Amino acid sequence: MKQTEKRLSAAKADELLLSFAEKEADMAMRNSENGRGNTILVKTFEDTSHNEISAEYNLPDYLPDINRLLKVSAKITDISKFLSGDTLEYDGKLKCTLLYATGDGNLRSAEFERDFSGNTGVSGTSGDCDIRFKSEIETVSCRLQNPRKLTAKIKLALKSAVYCNVITTPNIVGKLTAEEERALQYRTHSAIGVVLKKAEELATPISEDLELDAALPSIDEIIAAELEPYITEFRTSDGKTAYKGEIATEILYRAVKEENETDTETAMKFSSFCAKIPISGEIPTENIGEHPVIKADVQIGNLEFRPQQNAFGENRTAELDFDYSVYLEIFCNEETEITTDMYSTEYESSCDEESLSYETALCAKSFNFSADGNAEREDADFDRIVMTTATANIEKTEKQGNKLLFSGNANVCVILTNGEGIYLSRNFTLPLRAETEAPRTGCSCTVEPEAKVLSAMARLDGERIQTNLEVLVSYTILEQHTEPRIRQISVYKDRPARSEKSPSLTLCYPAFEDTLWDIAKKYSTTVPELMSANSISAENMPNVLVIPRRRETGSKQRIL
Repeated sequence: MKQTEKRLSAAKADELLLSFAEKEADMAMRNSENGRGNTILVKTFEDTSHNEISAEYNLPDYLPDINRLLKVSAKITDISKFLSGDTLEYDGKLKCTLLYATGDGNLRSAEFERDFSGNTGVSGTSGDCDIRFKSEIETVSCRLQNPRKLTAKIKLALKSAVYCNVITTPNIVGKLTAEEERALQYRTHSAIGVVLKKAEELATPISEDLELDAALPSIDEIIAAELEPYITEFRTSDGKTAYKGEIATEILYRAVKEENETDTETAMKFSSFCAKIPISGEIPTENIGEHPVIKADVQIGNLEFRPQQNAFGENRTAELDFDYSVYLEIFCNEETEITTDMYSTEYESSCDEESLSYETALCAKSFNFSADGNAEREDADFDRIVMTTATANIEKTEKQGNKLLFSGNANVCVILTNGEGIYLSRNFTLPLRAETEAPRTGCSCTVEPEAKVLSAMARLDGERIQTNLEVLVSYTILEQHTEPRIRQISVYKDRPARSEKSPSLTLCYPAFEDTLWDIAKKYSTTVPELMSANSISAENMPNVLVIPRRRETGSKQRIL
């Protein structure tokens, strides 16, 4: 009974393969329309390199001398990359921001940019290729040469991968006529491979007025504004992709002196506040199919800020004017055919098989979580927090059961003052750990995460600084597939598949695991011919099969 059931199952599989003939013709037409043919993207190169950028910066004349550096940060903008032969070239800009204290108890900020570039050797690339490039800042350090000159060192981690389009149609070796090529038998498997497309929206202008909380003092001068943009929602329809997100904003300002403060209280007071600015828009995205997986990079440009008066004539509004650009990476899944077996009915043949690895885009998601931690104060005299900022990174992702676990670190910077015009920064690292539901898939997956700090708050608790962070983790998941495929078939025209003296009647007793395809290949015939000679359908396989006699090469019999 079990043997009969297995034979029926194998026979049914052959019938299902045969039933896909019309779908294959439609796919061939669609592949012709998109210009790709039967191809699939295969990773041919992957590497992580490290680059250290050194830059000297002289304060412009309008800024006062640096008494103490409090914070130095950097962001990467305007990345471009391209292949030149066996070399991957890249370049971009580093935008560095520093916050410092002056000798008279004031706080100031300054910005400067530096270009960077580099290259790395690649191998195994050919034809039409996609480049995936991710740049991250590992560390930023700064050293004062004198009160008006500093040297910055920024270490970058540059992760690059090159994906090339591999033709999945086997190469045919042997001088076959067009009719003989059409007579070749081949079986294919439908594969869903990822295709990377890109879209962008440049320099969308924003003018936003941010109101102070009632408990905060009025604004005398805005010292610095830090903006962290992110997108959490995409919707695709009618050739457009709509997006929604926010820009997490941190404003540092010098406060207006209160009326009840005496003239002897000369120390300047500084405060900060957080806000979120909503953003949304639509970007043209043609021919991306259904359910694309989308990643976004948002960059801020041309930032200006100033205090504004409210209806009561008080400077309790921070006006921000800036623009932002959205760069989309769209992972689309497209169907192609991978040839898994092939043979000639007329001549002896042999196939070269290789392992083919490719990806299918599964999903893109994001979630928020809170992270708490603390660090020692180190100096009890500094008893007031002026500003708290943080950045986050995910270093490890693992799947445990039905959960995805993310772990990494947050780098926290807390600016404190003693109330007498002296400031210091306390920098420390907090471990991050978060989890979310894992997708239900039996395949191995690659998870590509990114973390952003949406808000950072700190308070003093005895000898420690207590910190609370709101962190956003965005991630994409790509399924990894590896399966065999026929790379090349060699047909030997000097060796006929069957002798002309072969018997007029050949009987076959199928083995336990045999399918109609296996038997047709063994006896250099075709599945349709087997079915016709034995008056059977794919739903049943007798214990004995009649093998049809060899016939002249005719029209192509394709098994899918």
